Amino acid sequence: MDKRHLTMEDVQRFELTARPVLSPDGTRVIYQRTVADTEENGYRTHLWIAPVDGSAPARPLTTGGKRNTGVAWSPDGARVAFISNRSHGSQAWILPLDGGEATRLTRFRRGITSLEWSPDGQTLYGLVPTPYEGDVELFDAELSEKEAQKQFDKEDKEWAEGAKRFDRLHYKMNGIGLRPHRVPQLVAVNVATGDVVQLTRGDMGVSAPAISPDGQQVALVSNRHPNREIEQQEHQHVYLLPAAGGELRLLTDKISARDVAWSPDGVHLAIVGVGEEMYRYRSATQAKLFLVNRDGSAVEDLTASFPDSLSNACGSDIHAEGDGPGAVWARDGHAILAISGREGRSEVVRIPVGQGKLAGPITVVMGGDRNVFAFDTIDGQHLVAIYGTPTDPSRVVAVHAPTEGRPRVARPLTEPIPESPVAPFPAEEIRIDCDNQWLAEVDLVEPEAFTYTSADDWSAQGWVIRPVGAEPGRKYPVILEIHGGPQTNYGYMMFHEMQWLAAQGYAVVYTNPRGSTSYGQEFVNAVRLHYGENDAVDVLNGLDAALARFDCLDGERVAVTGGSYGGFMTNWLVGHTNRFFAAVSQRSISNWVSFYGASDIGPTFVEHQLGVALFDTPEDRETLWRMSPLAYAAHVTTPLLLVHSEEDLRCPMEQAEQFYTVIKRHGGEVELFRVPQANHELSRSGKPKLRLARLEALHDWIESHRPQ
Repeated sequence: MDKRHLTMEDVQRFELTARPVLSPDGTRVIYQRTVADTEENGYRTHLWIAPVDGSAPARPLTTGGKRNTGVAWSPDGARVAFISNRSHGSQAWILPLDGGEATRLTRFRRGITSLEWSPDGQTLYGLVPTPYEGDVELFDAELSEKEAQKQFDKEDKEWAEGAKRFDRLHYKMNGIGLRPHRVPQLVAVNVATGDVVQLTRGDMGVSAPAISPDGQQVALVSNRHPNREIEQQEHQHVYLLPAAGGELRLLTDKISARDVAWSPDGVHLAIVGVGEEMYRYRSATQAKLFLVNRDGSAVEDLTASFPDSLSNACGSDIHAEGDGPGAVWARDGHAILAISGREGRSEVVRIPVGQGKLAGPITVVMGGDRNVFAFDTIDGQHLVAIYGTPTDPSRVVAVHAPTEGRPRVARPLTEPIPESPVAPFPAEEIRIDCDNQWLAEVDLVEPEAFTYTSADDWSAQGWVIRPVGAEPGRKYPVILEIHGGPQTNYGYMMFHEMQWLAAQGYAVVYTNPRGSTSYGQEFVNAVRLHYGENDAVDVLNGLDAALARFDCLDGERVAVTGGSYGGFMTNWLVGHTNRFFAAVSQRSISNWVSFYGASDIGPTFVEHQLGVALFDTPEDRETLWRMSPLAYAAHVTTPLLLVHSEEDLRCPMEQAEQFYTVIKRHGGEVELFRVPQANHELSRSGKPKLRLARLEALHDWIESHRPQ
């Protein structure tokens, strides 16, 4: 049977999985599954359960509500707690696994997140948005769902329409909007009665709670530094709190943490974060793994000689919500497993531990040309993982990871990146889900990796997707894609947009210029303070290398597009070259001076990435202006479409408006495509109909300007 071409509407058909969580005995797994709801122009997320040995197919565990997430198994494996919006907002629910209906446990007016059981199964811990210096807010236990929804709607309307007063530097966030005067605080909920004890309070929030194996302590992350509004990322320290309540105790101030995990014996804490190198590399610092004694002594950097980051920043436009785990201990306490990126791949690595120190080489135990973005394990050898490939967005599998993994060694930046494909390993796996089988009907193109030498003789990496059904000897128009971040990366992961453009007869080129992750600390840091310099050289050199290597690419017909940092780079390139027949700049940056004050991350991002803290001197202002595409807008001759979401608080609408206005005033060919009810995440998680509108606008602009 002939395969069909991928369609624009297929972006609504993907079934996307995330966050696998194993039962305490390791025999079953629960994971999240998200699908588009085209009737309501949104998404539905439900929990699915399956045996890990493949003896029975996965089945839905939840059916109520539109969003079911945050599953946590009870210690005895008989129940699960999860968060659902099926009634009374987003609340914690308890579901017995031997039969019976889920029951709502909590009644927080602002919902709850980050569920954790106590070891005795009697208490559930979580985070609740709470007024500054105030108490958690509960609604009446007898309040009906109808009355609760009426109250929520009334409060939302009053907030949306009312005047607001702020006295904090960071008072808004993309995807959330203007922040109410609340921060997350830790609560303990009695599972039998639903009674609530608030364990933390104040105007400083907490995150990443982790309960000690003996149930006596809670580890959590909080920034309590006097200068925390300015130094947000530098002081995310780990604190310990008695589980029954009491005073917070600083564990260590040597680490700015992202994730915390107790060792099985409760003697150590594994912390994923950054140390003093934060002050050198700022927000481009690679995540490392530290081991700290329970009393805060003997802070050990387990990854001091490991060349890569313990994180995954591989991008995709078809990826379910849900971050991967930070550090996962093997049950015997002799190893910690984590996700790490290398040269476009995301792999699971094993860090052996003994007597509070690194006990052997760090090795890759699950890898290949793919993107492992979530996993769980009990014993450190049997894993349930979720990964994507360049032609499949997500698979849930069970694998047996070898005790002896593959070493990962540092590669000098001037040494060529190996191009040989890496076969998936372990080679054997049990497929647990049965999603996206419809992709077998579709003619997809396997991307071809290539490497090239760029500025400073550094080796860089890119990929080419040929047009579907490309004929030998024929040349095809090219679309150059540029990723956001800049501290993210393209890799071995599927992009619907790119595959769809290939189905429309375009070849797609995408690369990882300096500043991208998965190539080591020096590479990812190289863009800082140097925007629009060798990063732009890397992008153009990658395009030229692809044109020289792949004879199907027509170098006379090249368009360019990118979003966020990729939008900045698109704006930058059209102000410095006229080699593109068309450009589509998405959720872009054009003016760093105004970005500083308008973006939700403006002050921190500008200071960390561009090196200007206050720009109160002529030299500071000149630095920001020199790096701003708006300074070169009068030179733009490339037909340009600016795609921007009206609720984007990361790269605010004014960034597109300024660039549009100046180019239009100078007589350039430019259009502004404004998308309502969408934010910075439009291409990844925006409303399905708006995602289609964006794709259609992008393609139509390029197609209408394509030379024949």
